[in-house]
Amino acid sequence: MKIAPQQRQELDFLRETLDSLEKTVDRKQRQSYRDLRERLDNWAAKVAVIGQVKAGKSTFLNAFLHQHDFLPSDVNPWTSVVTNIRVNMPNDPVSGARFEFFSENDWEEIVNGGSKIRKLTEQLLPGFDTEILKKQSEEMRDRAQKRLGKHYRTLLGSHHDYDFLSSDLLQRYVCAGPGSDDGLERQSLGRYAALTKVANVYMRLPEFQVPTIITDTPGVNDPFLVRDEFTCRSLDKSDCFVVVLSAHQPLTDVDIALIRILAKQDSKDVMIFVNRIDELDDYSTEVPRVMEDVSKRLREAIPDIEFEIVAGSAYMADIALRTDEEAEEARDAVDTEELADYIRSKHGKVPEDQFDRLMLASGLDEVKETLSSVIDNGVGTSQLGQLLGDIRAEITGTLFVTKRERDSIQMQVESTRSDVAEAAAEELAGEIEQYRAVQGKLEEHAELADGQIEKVVSKYWTTLEQGLISSIESFVDGQKPVFEAQLLRKGVTGNSNNSFEIDLTPLQAEMEKKVAASYAKSRAGTDVALNNCMSSCRQAIKDRFEDPTEKISLDDLPYDEFASTLTLAKSTLKATMIAERGWAFWRRPSVNIDKSIAALRTIAAEDLRPSVEKILAAFNEAQVERASAGMSRIQVMQRMIDVTISEHTHRLKQDKTEMEKLARDPQLRSNLIHRLQSKMEVLERRLLNLSALDSALQRSELPQAA
Repeated sequence: MKIAPQQRQELDFLRETLDSLEKTVDRKQRQSYRDLRERLDNWAAKVAVIGQVKAGKSTFLNAFLHQHDFLPSDVNPWTSVVTNIRVNMPNDPVSGARFEFFSENDWEEIVNGGSKIRKLTEQLLPGFDTEILKKQSEEMRDRAQKRLGKHYRTLLGSHHDYDFLSSDLLQRYVCAGPGSDDGLERQSLGRYAALTKVANVYMRLPEFQVPTIITDTPGVNDPFLVRDEFTCRSLDKSDCFVVVLSAHQPLTDVDIALIRILAKQDSKDVMIFVNRIDELDDYSTEVPRVMEDVSKRLREAIPDIEFEIVAGSAYMADIALRTDEEAEEARDAVDTEELADYIRSKHGKVPEDQFDRLMLASGLDEVKETLSSVIDNGVGTSQLGQLLGDIRAEITGTLFVTKRERDSIQMQVESTRSDVAEAAAEELAGEIEQYRAVQGKLEEHAELADGQIEKVVSKYWTTLEQGLISSIESFVDGQKPVFEAQLLRKGVTGNSNNSFEIDLTPLQAEMEKKVAASYAKSRAGTDVALNNCMSSCRQAIKDRFEDPTEKISLDDLPYDEFASTLTLAKSTLKATMIAERGWAFWRRPSVNIDKSIAALRTIAAEDLRPSVEKILAAFNEAQVERASAGMSRIQVMQRMIDVTISEHTHRLKQDKTEMEKLARDPQLRSNLIHRLQSKMEVLERRLLNLSALDSALQRSELPQAA
């Protein structure tokens, strides 16, 4: 089937429009349209496949892409690298891959970022365990050094490119390999995995009608917390999510927390795939029960969102697509009467062909249909809507410049008589000064808006930072009863195994609220500054010219809302109390809980600081991107005045040098008039073409903001 054919039509329409515009406009104006074309060529539907480790994400993707065993799915232990499968990207190679490696700075951030925490731990609370991430990071680095030997240092911060790709080659970079470290330097499996930061895989698949980036994530409860963090980072960049659940454990608290964050953003779509139904005993009874359970829990946890939920089996699709003898036996094993009954109850009839039966039961076609609809009607439409608005703004600017140039040439034709040439030149010079006055006003308005936006961004960045830190402190203070109960229950009698974990789920929910509230206020402040600047610039132009600029608007700017999955990067805090290290008072019935809480608050704030900084960075990026998109529309107005001044100034210089010649040479005057009239005809045709293209864009079915 074809995925996203409607979006393909929109993309083709915009490409054809930009191609026509580049051919229509003057050479000096083409760069703006080339920049827009580059943005269009870099656009892609960004789909992330997520879920817990062992939910079957890689098997699902292999079947989805018709690439059996391409992404390793049965290696144990299996810790993946974030893998971007770049499908039909115009500027990418036809096939192959690029594997990017951690730099020395990346390792320093991961491995030594907690040095301050460790000092605080020693000073305030011996035994408080905050080194899990550090230990795992050091293990990863040691593993990489053992595997790569002398090549380790030379690979840091570099990348490997391939113009071909096989499953074996991919496993060298994204598969953790065997649990034992024996003979690591001789193993090809997972040879570079510990050092690989991200994998980019290039494919051409005709089934996909639009460029698509499918991200295979390591899993949000990966034992390696380093990977967990990179997973959360990648999710912020995606627009559509396929959450793969296991039919045996269909919806955990981690899943719900993740889905809640993803679903809160109107510009992002979430669909649920309940995988591995082939492992259930009774399809007709258990599949509906699992689906109802998932639907009920989602309604209770996130009541305002409707989710597309599909049940199936990536394994069934995989064996249906394979042609080997082992697959034939596997097909016969699952192609039972129970499966036929399930298909009949769900679809009303049972296909005669075994391949059709297994594919129908697998749910993969249903997933593709749903994803196609999501891309066509949801994902990417806001980005394309923004691009369409930018194109129309550029056309408005080009029309303005072209009309001014036409009028200026008309004035030149009329001024070719020697007795009026000098007066016309003076008029042109006066007109340039008027343009410069408008130019000055536009620059003032833009500078004022820049300053206001900078203050807004800075204010709400600081407010959010303070709010997140305050939330952490309040959360730790609120743990006092739990903390006290745990300490008293365990007795803290010197046993080094006395430890407990603090669940950060309530803190994450509070941080989500703070992020959303701060962004709403920040966006409101930014939008006010942008709208005021737009209105002031438009009025400055209207005061001088008849041409309206209402086609330049602030519709379809990015990030109407913002939420970050980085709040999920750390799920627990672990505390271990060791009495032998000078905390003898804990052996007495009277325990100094207040002092312990104060120490825990200080350490927790520092331990969570990296997560807070990453949230703030993502928050700031969203603020800046929205503001920049708005200012780029305003800059079209500035540019059209700048270009007009440049054209008029150039023409004035020409006029002055030709005046004396025109007065003495009638033939020269006749030739000039002919040349100017020809140029006017070109400009008239350009205006007609630009107006026609603008009308076509206006009739486009791309959604426009009200």
